[in-house]
Amino acid sequence: MSGKVLPVEILQRVEHMLGALDVREQSSSDFKSGCDALQVYLDSQAEIFTPNQILSVDSQQRLKLIIKQLDELQKRAESKAAIPSDLQKYIAERED
Repeated sequence: MSGKVLPVEILQRVEHMLGALDVREQSSSDFKSGCDALQVYLDSQAEIFTPNQILSVDSQQRLKLIIKQLDELQKRAESKAAIPSDLQKYIAERED
């Protein structure tokens, strides 16, 4: 076997990284660092999942769950990013 990482191992690593990001009490900088690390890892493994790649039913289900988690993560990040803007608007309204 070559040094290539198998799709199942990639899915496992991504699930682990997503689990670490799901911790609610982490700082914004830790959350961003985790998101950046996940992005770098996904970018480095992108060639593994080609349109002709045949995945087991289990791997397909895991991939669907990962996509759902990534969507939820994006929504959470957008919500956190809006907090400073919303706070500034609130302060500006209170000053008027």
